[in-house]
Amino acid sequence: MMKYKIYLFVMSCYFAFQLNAQPIKLHPDNKHYFQFKNKPTVLVASTEHYGSIINPDFDFDKYLKTIKKTGLNHTRIWLGDYVERPGDFCLAQNTSAPLPGKLLSPWMRSSEPGFAAGGNKFDLNKWNPVFFARLHAFMKEASDNDIVVECILFFVGPNWELLPMNPVNNINNTTNIKGVDYLTLNNGNILEHQKKYCLKMITELNHYDNIIFNIANEPWFSNQEHPGFASPPRDETKEWIKEVSQWIVDAEKKLPKQHVLSVDYSNEGSAISEQELNKYWNNISVFNHHYDKNAKSATLNYGINRVMSFNETGLMPQSSSQYRIQGWKYLLSGGALYDNLDYTFKVGAEDGEGRTDFVCNWYHACNDPKTKFEMAALLKFMNSFDFVNCRPNYNVIGCAWGDQNFCVLENPGKEYAIYIYGGSNTNSVDLNIVAGKYDIIWVNPSDGKIIKRTEQESEKRGEFRLAPPDYNEDIAVLLRRVK
Repeated sequence: MMKYKIYLFVMSCYFAFQLNAQPIKLHPDNKHYFQFKNKPTVLVASTEHYGSIINPDFDFDKYLKTIKKTGLNHTRIWLGDYVERPGDFCLAQNTSAPLPGKLLSPWMRSSEPGFAAGGNKFDLNKWNPVFFARLHAFMKEASDNDIVVECILFFVGPNWELLPMNPVNNINNTTNIKGVDYLTLNNGNILEHQKKYCLKMITELNHYDNIIFNIANEPWFSNQEHPGFASPPRDETKEWIKEVSQWIVDAEKKLPKQHVLSVDYSNEGSAISEQELNKYWNNISVFNHHYDKNAKSATLNYGINRVMSFNETGLMPQSSSQYRIQGWKYLLSGGALYDNLDYTFKVGAEDGEGRTDFVCNWYHACNDPKTKFEMAALLKFMNSFDFVNCRPNYNVIGCAWGDQNFCVLENPGKEYAIYIYGGSNTNSVDLNIVAGKYDIIWVNPSDGKIIKRTEQESEKRGEFRLAPPDYNEDIAVLLRRVK
């Protein structure tokens, strides 16, 4: 009896701690960054293709432990409304494409055959306890390893024919619509099923602190506001996103915890107007972008005072320094999240030491086991200085005697974090910084190792000349004032 009372006491203390802990949120002193476990936080990942839950053959325990051991702190997952087939996006092995009939969905299978990706159709009125058991096991393991998870609620992309809410894939007589209308308010009775599914996920996952709820992945897919690679979704989809975000906000007002909401805004960055921000995005704290190779979303939108995120890479060679370079550019331009999509993680290679076969040429992405360690070097560098008190300031670079490009985060008179890329010469750089004596730490972005450490002093602002050591493609330097 005494042991039982002790057990109840320990468990009550645990749950009290869980309730008192706070989910990841925007940092109160600088909303361009996160706060997690009372610490300023940036998120860096090298992520499998979001299928950790829906693909029952994927060993997520090994995957999450690999992420932690590598030195990363983030991943993304589908929550079950979306699936792919082997071969989609040129991928022969793809965690988002379970073997035929093996998709693990939040809904129970019916007794009626005919699901387009194999097996029986779904009953959208019955929840699948096996799915939720796996989801909770994943989230607990991620929490134990301090990994923040972006949980993707909705996506349609090119695969409307495979989605459980498509009327051919369920026994619930959902409305027969076009795929481009799935993420709009004009989708018939599907909207009610979407709401029921959304609120189920919000309720199930409410007690976890390590969650960002992503309302929609790539809602612009075949659904653009205007032609071009940097287009957000059309207004009909923005209205739907606003509605879904309000479902979540209203539901969480009645629950113990309130979570950060994100949305994928566009591919290469474009400016988000104040009018659009006020009309559609009142509930959104994180704006995701894909393939934003020049960090435009971070530089164009720094003024809106919310987190900018580059959360999917690709459309580049399988092995390329650009996966590293684009991440350093993004975070040193004021972004707070960088997620490299990494196809070295697959079923049977959950340690990220595998490679995926690309079966066509129009799409390639990261397939190099070394890249995840380069991502870890970026996170290590960001955590080596007080980034939450820094702001981007390109005027720190007074004159560059060479062909380099620069990204700068500045805490005036205290710290300067500078990323130099696009040149291999060692010509000097004149800095416009507060006069004083500085500890200067040169870092190799490939592995995070210190190349050189010196001290240097200037007596007058604008008379501080740096001479980088030899480097190949890029180098980083941290200046910390000591006097």
